[in-house]
Amino acid sequence: MSNSSSKGILLVAESIHNIRMNTAAELIGDALRKAGANLEILVTRDKAEAEKVLDRIEIAFGDIPFELIPKMPNLRWLQLWSAGADILQAIPELKTLPFSMTTTSGIHGQQIAEHVFALILTRARKMERAFRNQGGHVWNRPKMGEMSTLKGKAMLILGYGVIGEKVARAALAFGMKVSGLRRRAGELTTDKLGVTVMPAAQLYEALGQADYVVNILPHTADTEYRLGKKEFDSFKPQAVYVNVGRGKTTCETALAEALRTGRLAAALLDVTETEPLPGDSPLWDMENVLITPHYAGFHEDYNGLAMDIALENLGRYLRGETLRNLVDKGAGY
Repeated sequence: MSNSSSKGILLVAESIHNIRMNTAAELIGDALRKAGANLEILVTRDKAEAEKVLDRIEIAFGDIPFELIPKMPNLRWLQLWSAGADILQAIPELKTLPFSMTTTSGIHGQQIAEHVFALILTRARKMERAFRNQGGHVWNRPKMGEMSTLKGKAMLILGYGVIGEKVARAALAFGMKVSGLRRRAGELTTDKLGVTVMPAAQLYEALGQADYVVNILPHTADTEYRLGKKEFDSFKPQAVYVNVGRGKTTCETALAEALRTGRLAAALLDVTETEPLPGDSPLWDMENVLITPHYAGFHEDYNGLAMDIALENLGRYLRGETLRNLVDKGAGY
């Protein structure tokens, strides 16, 4: 690492995604040398160390302590290690600051699609009951009529994009009928998979036809608490709600009431309104709720996949090209 104070800094921060520090430094260093870029690399998990050089940081990778970002006057580009840009809701002033923001969108589809169906099949085949019985050494089969299959069932995907297409492919393989709601869809169309793509204006009509509603919405000002009492009242009776998007898109008070009254058959949640889910939340004790603690996007080589995007974007940045996965900070995604 150079001691020259005249150099800009590319900061790599490790936090929840456990960026491999040494590997990151080597890969980024190679990319900078090949491009002849005059940037110093600072790889740290120490917030205090980053605070000493805030005025020199030009690029930031990873899980930066987000409260430091407004204090980086020379920041030009932030590469997040996540698919979403929830930071824009937490710190709205970032929307007006003159730096580009990119995400790792595109690396989450496979594992999230598998997680969606792990939850759905666990519920449909009463696996959660079998697992509990196994712990108590109890041999107790469900009744034949309690079982359900997916063939012929209708799935609605809210936030139908790259991840939604992966979920749709799996649903179609099970023989399901799939539709997707896309905010920027202008009219009803059918995509290359045969999925019916609807504009957001058809939400309530679509909710009333779906046996499974899968929420993959980002958290933005427009989607905050988008699913509330009015929406749950519009669901097809005894539908199943799956949320692998963001917890704050759902009003959990309304969700719990819909589950308690039987309006919904079940909720399968990888995300919750508050994380960790508070110990006094009624969702913990509902038999028709399955909860996984926000890990649907986890992948055994997550860092490698994310670093590939970061390095591709670093090359683009150094060449003055458009960055991949550029966030529209005004829209929030």
